[in-house]
Amino acid sequence: GDIMSLYTNDIDTLRQMISQSFPQLLSSVITIVSVLVSMLILNVPLTVVTLLMVAIMMTASRKLAGLSGKYFLEQQTNLGIVNGYIEEMMEGQKVVKVFCHEQEAQDGFDRVNDEMFHSADKAHTYASILMPIMVNIGNVQYVIVAMVGGALALSGVDTTITLGVIASFLQLSKSFSSPISQVSQQINSVVMA
Repeated sequence: GDIMSLYTNDIDTLRQMISQSFPQLLSSVITIVSVLVSMLILNVPLTVVTLLMVAIMMTASRKLAGLSGKYFLEQQTNLGIVNGYIEEMMEGQKVVKVFCHEQEAQDGFDRVNDEMFHSADKAHTYASILMPIMVNIGNVQYVIVAMVGGALALSGVDTTITLGVIASFLQLSKSFSSPISQVSQQINSVVMA
């Protein structure tokens, strides 16, 4: 069962990671670096605010990816157990019937299947809530940057901040948080693999 699980599920997950996650991760990193340089050129205080929000995003992403990864590992282990159990019962079907062991075999399958269900449910739950959380933190970041930018412009502390600078910075800030969300999703895919 473990060998079947390895060759069917694990290799397919690794193939998907190599063909999809790594190229998207590279593209996101290039976008992040170029947008960060643009934000630093435009306004340093607003860049600091954006980086603080990104730190919050990364902390949430790391926590959720860790939980998800733990349960994906458990899911793969349980999948191997289920596959092995099914293979064993199918190969020994005559023995099971001769000794009237059908109910015990069904109960054993229900037990290992339930364990796999619970680990898969938890793994996919944590993986599925990652993106909505990242998007919502990105939206909060947008509002905070707009408020800080407006406060800096109105207070006259930074004379380089104009409405155009704030509008441009908000676009860059949104462009900066989107790849961060993508990176966190790709890290989750790598952890799953």
